Amino acid sequence: MTPVIISALVFVFVIGLCIGSFLNVVILRSLSNESVVFPASKCPKCSHPLKWWHNIPVISYLFLRGKCAFCNEKISIQYPIVELLTGIVFTLLFAKYGISIDTLFAWIISAILIVIAGTDIKEKVVFDFHTFILMGTGFVYAVFSLINALIQMHKSGIPFEFSSTILLNNPVTSVIFGALLGALLLELFARLGYFIAGTRAFGEGDTLIAAGLGAVFGWRVLILVLILSVIIQVILFLPVFIKGLFDNKEWKTLAAFLLFVLYAVVFFTLQYLNIVTESSAVLFTVCAFILAILGIVACLFIFKGLREKPENGTYLPYGPALTAAALIMLIL
Repeated sequence: MTPVIISALVFVFVIGLCIGSFLNVVILRSLSNESVVFPASKCPKCSHPLKWWHNIPVISYLFLRGKCAFCNEKISIQYPIVELLTGIVFTLLFAKYGISIDTLFAWIISAILIVIAGTDIKEKVVFDFHTFILMGTGFVYAVFSLINALIQMHKSGIPFEFSSTILLNNPVTSVIFGALLGALLLELFARLGYFIAGTRAFGEGDTLIAAGLGAVFGWRVLILVLILSVIIQVILFLPVFIKGLFDNKEWKTLAAFLLFVLYAVVFFTLQYLNIVTESSAVLFTVCAFILAILGIVACLFIFKGLREKPENGTYLPYGPALTAAALIMLIL
């Protein structure tokens, strides 16, 4: 890696830190319904206007030891986390796309995703306006990609012939289908919650996020994003879910769930070691049947608990998992 490339990456990282500082303002002032421009930066506790040296990304937080210079109240760890995350994401995207219009769009999309995740994590709120910007950015990029493709075809001397294939297989059509598919899938899964636990499985904001991701990635990649988001949500949810069962003393549900997890680990370990394989049809069928029964029993206990004591259900917003999956797909 040459000194020029290293210098460029460092410069982009610093720019990302500064953008992250602004995203903090957007997150907090969206929640407080304030302008992101006026008034100037202030302490959220004592409302004292901050000096310019109090706003240096990450460095000011470390220099002030995480406390306000005026009232000495603790500063939220959110500030350096969002700044560092934005800096890292911007740098990785620049390393992938280089100096191009793709990088600019990727930066805009990632910034919107960080804001959406920030409000959802902090107050479990997703603002429609942010998701509409995400959809609009995806649509604008699709139009740009289509125009650029047509220009390249013209320069290469390839004649353009309108057909149903081109109509159905172009960036603009893809993002339209993607937005519709994202909204329909999330809304369908959300409404299934009424049959299982008497309430929506996901918030209405998650439906709009999925529509925005469909507009950004198109319907094909959207499926991968949704699958990845489910995996991320499960990883994040399991510790919280198990702790909730302990706190609420749901011993039967906890026992059923842990038994299912333990048996699943043993079952797939035996498969990996080729002790239980599809070739040993009877043994494999019996083991798989037991796994299915344990899974159904665990789910019944969980759904029964949600129906009888909905206030004990542990809610973890799905928006952060969606945005995390989208950021990973952007980078990869």
